[in-house]
Amino acid sequence: MKIESLITKSGQTIELGKISVFVGPNNSGKSQTLRDILNIMEQGMDYVPVLFDQVNFEMPKTSTEAFDGINHFDSVTSIGDIVSREIVADLLTRMDLSFSKEGVEHSFVNNDIVSLMLGNLAKYKVAYLNSKTRLQLVEETKGFNPHEDDPGNILQRLLKDKESEILLNSAFKKAFDMEIRLDYSSFVTLCLKVANVMPEIPEDPRKAYPITKGLNNIDAQGDGFKSFAGIILGLLLTKNRIILLDEPEAFLHPAQARFLGQWISKNLDKFSGQILISTHNANFLSGVVSGDRSVDIFRLNRHGNDTQFNKVPPEATNQLSKHPLLSSQRVMEAIFHRGVIVCEADADRAIYHGVASIEMGNQEILFVHAHNKQTLKDVVDLMVKAKIPVAAIADIDLLNTEDDFDNIIQSFTGKKMESPLRNLRNKIASSVNATSDAEILVRIKESTLEFGEQLKEGMHTLAGAKGALNRLKRGTTQWSDAKERGVIGFDPAIQDDVRELLEICNGIGLFIVPVGELEGWINLEARKNRWVVPALHQIYAGESPENLKEFVDQILKFLDTDKDLAGEVATRMNKSVSSDVSDERSTEKAAGEN
Repeated sequence: MKIESLITKSGQTIELGKISVFVGPNNSGKSQTLRDILNIMEQGMDYVPVLFDQVNFEMPKTSTEAFDGINHFDSVTSIGDIVSREIVADLLTRMDLSFSKEGVEHSFVNNDIVSLMLGNLAKYKVAYLNSKTRLQLVEETKGFNPHEDDPGNILQRLLKDKESEILLNSAFKKAFDMEIRLDYSSFVTLCLKVANVMPEIPEDPRKAYPITKGLNNIDAQGDGFKSFAGIILGLLLTKNRIILLDEPEAFLHPAQARFLGQWISKNLDKFSGQILISTHNANFLSGVVSGDRSVDIFRLNRHGNDTQFNKVPPEATNQLSKHPLLSSQRVMEAIFHRGVIVCEADADRAIYHGVASIEMGNQEILFVHAHNKQTLKDVVDLMVKAKIPVAAIADIDLLNTEDDFDNIIQSFTGKKMESPLRNLRNKIASSVNATSDAEILVRIKESTLEFGEQLKEGMHTLAGAKGALNRLKRGTTQWSDAKERGVIGFDPAIQDDVRELLEICNGIGLFIVPVGELEGWINLEARKNRWVVPALHQIYAGESPENLKEFVDQILKFLDTDKDLAGEVATRMNKSVSSDVSDERSTEKAAGEN
């Protein structure tokens, strides 16, 4: 029995394979997905799932297949009945169910297999490993006679499976550099013992007891030991079940979480069932995708009461952990945030993140940097492919080069700039580039005279004078006014066009700094390397300028409402472009009438 597909309340179909991993921000529905599946298998069609309209199972085709892997026998009290006896989803409890043989056969004849399975036999076909049950799985339990009785929990089942005990010990040794072994030497209990080096233990329990009684019981160890062992045993000892593994990283250090992910991926062929995992941990996810096994990753994005399941291409997941531009940043964590804001440089990232944290209390949006404006497109493109809501912040001189601007637009929309938007950018750039050498010389002369007066008045230290000279040097370019002053640094005749272009870009997630560049937000008479620290002090003192707060808040609100798919962004872009075309036609018509 396995799940073929899930159909959400909004009609989206999610097809599931051998192993699927559900990722996303808090409260997006990862754990609820597992609970919905568990409840419908345990309670049957009476249960109304929270996230799904339908869960489609691959059902058994014969009664023999339906009871495969389930201990069952003829009832001794009711002739014609079958009694099934097996461990249920918590892997701690054994349950007996009684069925009429005739009723079972009628289920297949009348094609009513769903009623036979869901709420009944399906209880034996699922395993639910959450943070609580995993710890309970490895607790000391009463012994039993494997020759006379069926196991009632995982440790009792382990007594009959030496190969799984060997695999558990191997994984435990690699994760914790300690050894683990099942101890049955007391006859009356079963427990797991741990040791740095396990002594030689005789198979004869009478000879083993004097040795094992001095070893540490896992019950007295940390939750990391118990959770890890519970997961390994739950995976190895549940045959032909749908395994629901909720937040496997709980209680584990990063290296251990990563190893667990690697171990699951490497040992997939040892698990006969289907595995569905909910995780909120980048280390575990990195481990799962590090192998060469096919793993389906679904990023969950919640909007109101609707949860979208977006399948992340394997190459996108790999790039999140291996992309050279992002190697120094914890970008894999982006997949667990509500969205990502990509900045040009680390200084930009620090400032905008500071404002979002201090003024808006942001904890759900991740800020990263792309090193420069030319590589913004690469990081944005990666986030779009990974189905992560994304926005980018760029200085206003991004408009200087058509290719740079076109590339970042394309990374958001998936296609090249439309002609109306291209024409608008070209109009703005042409206006700036039309600035003559003579005009620039006049500007330099005025700035130089002002600098000279400042020196006479003793207004600069040596460091301040060097900074002022650097600003004078930057003023020798045609774009220097726009870069330093933002929108008001453009020719007044073109400023409305600049504002229109910025508004269009905001609509797709590209936020161009209206004050020109980062330093334009706070006037500290210093350049970036000397500007950042005092600017951060001011921000963390709660003294961010209002226009900076409004700018950052606008971006956070965009990500809070954005649907994050490239198609949605493209739709926005088309609407903006259509509006531009309409405006152009209206202008042309008016000109013709005049």
